Amino acid sequence: MTWLRTSRLVPLAVLALAAGLPAAAGGPAAAAAKSYTITDLGSLGYPETFPSGINASGQVTGLSYLSKTFTYPCGYPVRTCTAHLSHAFLYGNGTMTDLGTLGGHDSQGNAVNLSGQVAGASNTNKGGTDAALWTGKKATDLGALGPLAAGSYSIAYGINDSGQVVGFSAAGITAINDGSHPFLYSNGTITSLPEPGNFAAAACQARAINNNGQIAGTCTDTNGNGYLVMWQNGTVTDLGTIGNIGTISDLEALSMNNNGQIVGWTAVSTTGFLYSNGTITDLSGFFPNAINDNGVMVGGSSIDTGGTVQDLNSLIPAKSGYQISYATAINDNGQIVADASDATTSEAGVLLNPS
Repeated sequence: MTWLRTSRLVPLAVLALAAGLPAAAGGPAAAAAKSYTITDLGSLGYPETFPSGINASGQVTGLSYLSKTFTYPCGYPVRTCTAHLSHAFLYGNGTMTDLGTLGGHDSQGNAVNLSGQVAGASNTNKGGTDAALWTGKKATDLGALGPLAAGSYSIAYGINDSGQVVGFSAAGITAINDGSHPFLYSNGTITSLPEPGNFAAAACQARAINNNGQIAGTCTDTNGNGYLVMWQNGTVTDLGTIGNIGTISDLEALSMNNNGQIVGWTAVSTTGFLYSNGTITDLSGFFPNAINDNGVMVGGSSIDTGGTVQDLNSLIPAKSGYQISYATAINDNGQIVADASDATTSEAGVLLNPS
């Protein structure tokens, strides 16, 4: 379950509640949690943290800001701006670990597997952004491996428990909107994934991979129409259209569970979607970021359990001091990570545990 925050890294060319929704088809959904305890993940120095992924044992990844700053040219006329460094992290057992970078200022974790491996992206010491895989504190620069090494921009979005990683690469930062190409990293080798043959794809991205090796992603045609696609055993299948999404960079989220159900939403459309058993369903105003193997979906400040939608803010302690704004991931135990605000910062990262 994955999600990439649009941040200052991208423009710098470095990284930067509806009710009655349809239930997720498949296995029976777990009973809705009556309440959650809330844990602040903390930060790497500066009090802003953005969680993006959680594994089955409750380890969390994302990005967090450091106290250390750097300067860069900005604006017009050009002036000097200051920003805090942001690094990928791995959180577990009450401790947040700084995963560092590939030599540049910033990095970001997007997904974490059961072994605690983290897939994401990082600035390099050459000024570009490369897909990255962290095993412990050791970072592997996937963007330096062929065929990604021929490009200048890549991001890893998803990882499964076998350590397979998926994402996309592009010739440059301006090519994210047209020309991005999907990849699979497995057993030390990068493989370029095929594009559908039934329409002319302007761009494709692999966004999630499950433990069965199924890979979910999207492609756009030259008119901005979005198509949900799945790769399996080297073959790509067009699962159907998700409407006009503008450009491929307007896809805000895409998540797939081990049953092959896929959810997501785009910045252009006014709703999210669920793919299940060969059908794409419009979720009528719900914007899901993630789905677990029980078919439970989270997005915004809401959770959808078997068609019952609840506001997460009504399920946390009333005097917690936190306001959930954006749930980003959920595991099969029902643990949720989210952006929240508190009395001191508008960007706290929190872990919700069912109680």
